[in-house]
Amino acid sequence: MSVDTSDVLAKLDAAVTDGKITDGARENIHTWLTQPRYESYRATVIEHIENADWQTLDDVYWTIIPFGTGGRRGKMYPIGSNAINDRTIGESAQGLAEYTKANADDKQSLSCAIAYDTRHRSIEFSRLWAEIMVANGFTVYYLDEHR
Repeated sequence: MSVDTSDVLAKLDAAVTDGKITDGARENIHTWLTQPRYESYRATVIEHIENADWQTLDDVYWTIIPFGTGGRRGKMYPIGSNAINDRTIGESAQGLAEYTKANADDKQSLSCAIAYDTRHRSIEFSRLWAEIMVANGFTVYYLDEHR
C-alpha cells in the first residue's frame, strides 16, 4: 500500500478537530505511524484511518494499556497501545527483561519460568514472551501445559 503518510496524518488531525477521536489517541496513532519499530502495523493503522473507523481507533489508542497487579489486562485487538496484542505483550516482556537485568545481582545466571493458561492466545503470547527473554540472555523454563 503506497499511501502518503502526511495525508494520513492530516486526516488524523482532522478527526481530532471534528471530535471523532481524542488527542491521546492521535498522539499514540502518530507514534505507530511514524516510528520504525511499528512499521509492521502501519498498513493496518492506515486502513482503519482510510475507513474512518474512528471509534475503534480511539478505543485502542486513547492511552497506553496500564500494567497493574494482574499484569496487563484489556481488550484484544491486533493494533493499538491500549489493547492486548503482540506489540504490547512484547513491550511488557522487553521491559521486564531490561528491569531484571539492570537490577540483578548475578547477571550471568538470569532465568525465568513461563507458563500459560486457557485464555485466548495465551499460548502464543507465552511463546512470544519466552522468545524475548531468550533474546535477552535469560534461560527460560517453559511449562508446556496450561497452569
